[in-house]
Amino acid sequence: MSKKAISITTVVILLILVAVVAPYFIGAKVETEFREGIAQAKTEYGYPIELTDYERGWLHSHAVTRVQIEDTTFDVEHEITHGPLFVFGWARIHSALPNDISPEMAHFFDESPLVANTKLGFGGGYRIGIQSPAFDKDVPDEPGVHLTWQGLKGYYARHDNEVDLQLNGGGLKLDAENRHLVVDDIQVSGDGSAMENIEEADAKLDWDSRFEAKLGHYRMYDDAGAFDLAYGMRLHANTANGDNDTVEFHAGYDITDLQLKAKPDDGDPIDVSVDQAAIKLGLTGLKAGPLQEAVVALREIDPSQHSPERVQALSARVFTELAPEILAGTPKLSVTIPPVETGHGEAQGKVSAGLISNDELPPEVADMRRRMPVLAMAQRLTLDADVFVDEQLIDWVTKNLASENPAMARELPMQITGMVRQGFLMREDDAVGVRLHAGKDEVVLNGQTIPARQLQPLFESLMR
Repeated sequence: MSKKAISITTVVILLILVAVVAPYFIGAKVETEFREGIAQAKTEYGYPIELTDYERGWLHSHAVTRVQIEDTTFDVEHEITHGPLFVFGWARIHSALPNDISPEMAHFFDESPLVANTKLGFGGGYRIGIQSPAFDKDVPDEPGVHLTWQGLKGYYARHDNEVDLQLNGGGLKLDAENRHLVVDDIQVSGDGSAMENIEEADAKLDWDSRFEAKLGHYRMYDDAGAFDLAYGMRLHANTANGDNDTVEFHAGYDITDLQLKAKPDDGDPIDVSVDQAAIKLGLTGLKAGPLQEAVVALREIDPSQHSPERVQALSARVFTELAPEILAGTPKLSVTIPPVETGHGEAQGKVSAGLISNDELPPEVADMRRRMPVLAMAQRLTLDADVFVDEQLIDWVTKNLASENPAMARELPMQITGMVRQGFLMREDDAVGVRLHAGKDEVVLNGQTIPARQLQPLFESLMR
């Protein structure tokens, strides 16, 4: 036999050995990771799940997990495929939620209501494809009620500490006699760092993450036209590393094209239109080190070993002990309402609260920081506010109040005028509002500086 033939024969034998032996080792690796994942989900994250059966074969394995949600317990079947075809990674796992969890679930879904297909990659990561089938059926025991669900698709992927999430739902429609609910274009997405090894001293502190949920169209209405509400919505949040070893959080809630029409039995019809509305939240300047300690301490609380009340108490203790250190710098909380166009005038505002540096505290307050940290923190508080509402919008609100509460409709303009006269409110560009700055030494309200010694009489006058 030639050397070339011997070489080819050797390669063929090696390939056969790999094809025969590899699935065994891959199957053992997959079983280990599967068991570790279930144990981690139960102890670290508090998921009510346990592995009740695992049968490992040469090319295929079968596992069963038991899940308990409140008083309902059910089993989930997992079909696992591993080797020798590696085009899909180490293994793939097909998991299906049973549709007989409840009679209602069995009625709506002819097949599994939720299917997950997991692929374990060569690099240690995994990707879970998620799918829920559509249905179009009457609601049992509810005559005249019909429910349509257009299905859900998406995935959750993780590689090292990086995670990625994407869910898309066609929508939901509920018809009940003369009332209707329509929800279209549901989207959920997010990505960032899972910070798996945050408890390690040399772990890279990476707070970068993003989350977003969208509702393209929501509408609730009745056939008689007595009530009709519709809008679109977007909720978004992100976390990031700030300057000087700090962490910052940002979030927002946006509403687009809100329309509300109603015909009360008594009073004038209601017609509200909001073209754009938003609330933005920012929290910056939190000390990263103590915040990391808090995350680690919370992870060490085992939900499987404590009651929910005990877990809540232990979590509250963690934040109580570490809050002074987390807020030791100059953190700032901001709430912003960009101009909201209602169709009857605008409203907008910005309120921010912050803490001055410990270095700027008077000696007596610095000493208080050791004895009474929470009270000392209050002494560091600063506050800024700039909130204005168009008088046209106030007039519209007053007019609509007249039919529901005539006394309040009469008193509202007089109260506003009185507060403007006393300096608590101000008029500017056909709008009424307040502009406030409160620092450690003084308060500036609507352009008037108020020394600290006069603050107590001011607030007593305000409360009368």
